[in-house]
Amino acid sequence: MAKLKDIAAAAGVSISTVSKALNNSSEIKKDTKARIVRIARELNYNLSSQQAGLPLRSDHTIGVICPEIDSNYYTQLISSIGSQITRKGFNYTIAVSDFKQEKEEQALELFGHQAVDGIVFITENSGVQSAVSSIQAIWHTPIVLIASEDDVNSYDCIHIDDNLGVATGVEHLVRLGHRSIAYIGDNLTENRLNAFRTAMTEQQVPVNEALIHTSATRFEACGYQGMRAILAGNNVPTAVFAAYDDIAIGAMRAIYESGLSIPNDISIIGIDDVAVCPYLHKALTTITNPIKEMAMVSISILSRKIQDKDFTVVQNVVLKPMLVMRETTAKPKA
Repeated sequence: MAKLKDIAAAAGVSISTVSKALNNSSEIKKDTKARIVRIARELNYNLSSQQAGLPLRSDHTIGVICPEIDSNYYTQLISSIGSQITRKGFNYTIAVSDFKQEKEEQALELFGHQAVDGIVFITENSGVQSAVSSIQAIWHTPIVLIASEDDVNSYDCIHIDDNLGVATGVEHLVRLGHRSIAYIGDNLTENRLNAFRTAMTEQQVPVNEALIHTSATRFEACGYQGMRAILAGNNVPTAVFAAYDDIAIGAMRAIYESGLSIPNDISIIGIDDVAVCPYLHKALTTITNPIKEMAMVSISILSRKIQDKDFTVVQNVVLKPMLVMRETTAKPKA
């Protein structure tokens, strides 16, 4: 799908000029406007949503961009955000990016065309500020980021201190007396693996590379396969740190199948505190991310910006994860 920057390049004008032309701005000369519209059509740019260059009025709608809707974590987050949006009297529509920055940019541009009242942009990618900058320069749509990086200072942003969450989990295991700690994650959790290594170093516990398992497989299958691979090795850990709860649940299955018990033989901890955690055969110890608070704060900030165009204060909010101790962690056997 052609983008505004493609039309701008073909027309030899700025992206801002293209946007103004497609929005029928009086600032753009008629012949320039006609030429830009013609090029847009030649490039198969979607003009239908703008009614020949005029953006549709929003139907009191907020756009939500989310990496996925498959995992328990994002399902709970979207549900909480949706509830907050509805309470504020808005409708909402969701675009899924599959963790790809190109799809995020396409979704931002799509919501710009649709003239939504505001955007909640959930991303795990770094370098998101440039994409947001180009969209806001064109559409001036209020945006609140829920981002993994902690240096998004130019825009309203909710940030979870993920490094603190991992460090809290590692510290909990070390305080119990564990020194042989495995890590299981997928390829999308590299940041948590790095945080795990850092936390282990800070706790003065050596990282055993034979007990680190990452793969392209995700969710419960990742944990199940990773745990089986670790148990097949020469060193059986006394504890496992799972990159997120779904992985921990799969690892628990593999531990039970091997004839070992939790937490007597192996302790296990996850991250996210998804809804099923308290109801497992052994309630999962985990690091909770304050999902409801994240949703409440993000929609509170966004609705204020929507209602008061003169309110331009940029708000960066850091939320702290917390340890939830349940039944899957204990002191290692003497």
